[in-house]
Amino acid sequence: MAGAAVSPSPITSHSFTPPVKPRVMILGGTGRVGASTATALSRLCPSLRLVLAGRNREKGNALASKIGENTEFVQVNVEDIYSIQTAFDGIDLVIHSAGPFQREEKCNVLEAAISTKTAYLDICDDTNYAWKAKGFHEKALSACVPALTTCGIYPGVSNVMAAELVRLAKSEINGEPERLRLVLYQSVYIIG
Repeated sequence: MAGAAVSPSPITSHSFTPPVKPRVMILGGTGRVGASTATALSRLCPSLRLVLAGRNREKGNALASKIGENTEFVQVNVEDIYSIQTAFDGIDLVIHSAGPFQREEKCNVLEAAISTKTAYLDICDDTNYAWKAKGFHEKALSACVPALTTCGIYPGVSNVMAAELVRLAKSEINGEPERLRLVLYQSVYIIG
């Protein structure tokens, strides 16, 4: 099921002009995965305007300040579809990393993305959630909304997290770490 995609109709003769400074929202942006994703995106694409979205305003504002001037925080309740839709105003792409997906009964974020015509990507690895998300295929097609579901954290985003840990280790020890062991299931990071 990993890599299942919901995508718009085949490309037509219409031309697409990307936004000059795209706004990318990372939902769950203050969590382990979202924060690593935001940090990596800010370095790889400094012109992106990043919007970290989550529950904790204090943590979100602190992280946004740390990442840089093109980053802001908005408080979002993923249980409230209206809250999500409101947050998506002016957003070009939402990266859904708020979890855990395993407990989700609804696809609120995907539904909000389709209704607001916001491009969507999630890192879900859970089979049950993936099947629920796949049920929105026709709605996404009809709305011409690209929606990439179950893109996975393993190995995709986990590589981003490992790269960020190596960068932090280099700055702390002023050199190359000898080894990095990243154990995501237990939330243990060992740098030596």
